[in-house]
Amino acid sequence: MKFLYKLLFIKFVLISSLFAQVTGLSGWNIFLDPGHSQNENMGVYNLSEAKKNLRVAIYLRDLLLNTTDIDTVYLSRTNDQESVGLSQRSSLANQLNTQWYHSIHSDAGDPNSTNTLLLWGMYYNGTEKVPNGGMAMSDIMVKLLTDAMRCKTSGSIGDCHFYGACTQDWIGPYLHVNRETIMPSELSEAGYHTNPGQNQLNMNAEYKKLQAYSLYWSILDYHKIARPQVGICAGIISDLESGLAINGAVIKIGDKIYTTDTYESVFKNYSNDPTQLRNGFYFVESLPNDSVLVEVQADGYINSSTKVYIKNDFFTFKDIKLVSFTPPVVLSVIPAADSIYPGKDNIIIQFSRPMNTSSVESSLTMQPSGFISFVWSDGDKKLTIKTDSLKYNLNYSFTVSGNSTDKYDHPFDGNIDGIGGDDFSFSVTTKVQDSFPPVIIDVRPASTDMEIEAQPIISVSFNEPLSTAGLSGKIKIVKSSDQSTVAGVLKYFVVGEKSVLQFFPTSELLRGEAYEIIVSPNVSDVYGNEIQSESKFIFKPAWYFMGSTIIENFDGAFLTNWWQPQQSGTTSGILTSETNFNADKKIFNYVTKSTQSMCFNYGWDTSANEWIIREYLSGGTPKSVQFDSFGNFLQVYVFGDGNGNKVRFCVNDNVGGATSTYEVSKWYKVDWIGWKLIQWNLTQDSLGTWIGNGSLDGKLRFDSFQMTYTPGSTNTGTYYFDDLRIVKKAWTGVDDNELALPSKFLLKQNYPNPFNPTTIIRYQLPENSFITLKIFDVLGREVSTLVEGNKQAGSYSISFEANSLPSGIYIYQLKAEKFSDSKKMLLIR
Repeated sequence: MKFLYKLLFIKFVLISSLFAQVTGLSGWNIFLDPGHSQNENMGVYNLSEAKKNLRVAIYLRDLLLNTTDIDTVYLSRTNDQESVGLSQRSSLANQLNTQWYHSIHSDAGDPNSTNTLLLWGMYYNGTEKVPNGGMAMSDIMVKLLTDAMRCKTSGSIGDCHFYGACTQDWIGPYLHVNRETIMPSELSEAGYHTNPGQNQLNMNAEYKKLQAYSLYWSILDYHKIARPQVGICAGIISDLESGLAINGAVIKIGDKIYTTDTYESVFKNYSNDPTQLRNGFYFVESLPNDSVLVEVQADGYINSSTKVYIKNDFFTFKDIKLVSFTPPVVLSVIPAADSIYPGKDNIIIQFSRPMNTSSVESSLTMQPSGFISFVWSDGDKKLTIKTDSLKYNLNYSFTVSGNSTDKYDHPFDGNIDGIGGDDFSFSVTTKVQDSFPPVIIDVRPASTDMEIEAQPIISVSFNEPLSTAGLSGKIKIVKSSDQSTVAGVLKYFVVGEKSVLQFFPTSELLRGEAYEIIVSPNVSDVYGNEIQSESKFIFKPAWYFMGSTIIENFDGAFLTNWWQPQQSGTTSGILTSETNFNADKKIFNYVTKSTQSMCFNYGWDTSANEWIIREYLSGGTPKSVQFDSFGNFLQVYVFGDGNGNKVRFCVNDNVGGATSTYEVSKWYKVDWIGWKLIQWNLTQDSLGTWIGNGSLDGKLRFDSFQMTYTPGSTNTGTYYFDDLRIVKKAWTGVDDNELALPSKFLLKQNYPNPFNPTTIIRYQLPENSFITLKIFDVLGREVSTLVEGNKQAGSYSISFEANSLPSGIYIYQLKAEKFSDSKKMLLIR
């Protein structure tokens, strides 16, 4: 009933103009499909693709009905409340026996770019859909749409070719709107709604009209009908220095006035931040085919006027950059904490405008006086003052004179009163000279780690950066039994205020053999403070590969296999300008002889209510790798930044089954710096919570890395990912038979014992069981519950940390329905 009402409604309201100025479409009709419905495909700034598409379609409908003699224009939906499925749209068009089907969309992709795309119906053998016409229309439309949006294009492409999914068994076309319709058809993808600039432009009412005009002219060109006089001037008003679009700029052309969007007029619908959104777009119609004067004014800017000749057959684009008359000010001074190490920490002054550098340098003073050097960057807006000549434990005052000017000769405004000519002063205290040697804060592998791989990345982290002089001789790995030195590659990384030495063995170590990590004396910080004594740490490799399958090694041209995070509708709570990935050839995994890694930069919006990034594997050979859960480990090497945020794995479960879903691992807190191997034991590990059913039920395929923010942690940082793979393991030195299902319940003695403060407890279950694993003191009081819940049959290990407990004897107890056992362990402080 609802479907029939819609059909009748559309027939009733859409009739062609009786006084058309463009003739040649009489006897022809078109079905316009504004793709998606309601708020589907939300853009990066909360304008959905569906809402944008509808308004483009309405503008196009009105252009056709009001200016041509077309018979009828049909719409698949007419408001934001209707939800119309793909089958409904194609069925309606077929029932109406329309002569053309045009589907309106916007594309999604890398937020740093924006492209157009036209897709026409193609069969698996490369021929065009019958009836023909979609390809010819697309070839015309893609050029006009691209020229109108002033961006790049992916071109006019047959859908089977574009998606690469058609076969002789499934002949195509690929897209539903091309495959199921009985008339010529095509689908237009305008610029990315995942691109911040494009999404803000889409918010403008006339920008949607601009897209509609390009589609309108495409229809006329296809029918070889001359376009009516255009007479439209459009462009973007922006700040000359920052490049930012200007809100509320007033454009006057003759007697026509246009005001660019503002927070109050438009952007309040998409953001609570009055300063976040801007597009600066203007669009003035009904202009003569002649030279006109374009006048622009905006608060805080010098007025502009320029002559423009208006084209007759296309948009006349004129972007205008305005110069602010606001005097330059100091935005920030680093260090904010007012304390620096001379020679290490520089002083940074961030100005609001590009400065006349010589005027600043000649008038900047320092007390006590001394020689200082200057480095300018960020288009002469950032001044770095080198502190090599400053002395320890002194207070220095700096003054930027009001005689300084910016590059446009505006006087410097030191007290931010909007007038200029005032000094700006600040003080910096230099620290007492550092006399403490670097401290080792973390060593991996740890002696308590019972699952150390045979070729581990060995890490020694420090609380501060090190002097790089002679580092290659300051750390070595030796086999305990004969003190022979392990061959490998030593790399040094600085991460924030900390640093890490990482050793990459060139071959596998002996499983079950003890190895020593030896940090020699004389390792020093950048101030020459040396570690005075040798440090030694012991570990034992425990497993080796029985077999491995690479999913993605991140070498070569891997970028096209992955979506940028903004392309996934799951991603939320991010700073989009800070969040992206690329290939990196400087930081990668030497163990696997890699040549590059995925560098992933993240930025979290701390004011959001929830945070998740889905870094989705979209295609290529890695997407075809399938595996099961039994005996398999999903692994990836992650270079951490120590910020305390989290990452996890996601897999597509029950691939090829009747119902496919998604499951996730637990979260891994990134509290390490440098490279670390993280892994998901697909047989034994409990699952995280997302949109699956909480169990691994069939064939698996890697879906994505997921990341989240931990409130209180640093909200920006960088991870590196390398060598994503599936591994089957075997253990030695602990129990060579642990891959097989155990034949009996067993609780093993903890290791190490005695311990301080961490130990490993291992146990075996011959069948699926509800179990508890608890810790008690000698008086029988419960100290901790390590496990409580259902577990599958298998062998397990769990770490117990006794950081808050006093020295003494403790009892750990494993209980199941058919089993109970307990053992003692000794904590020694």
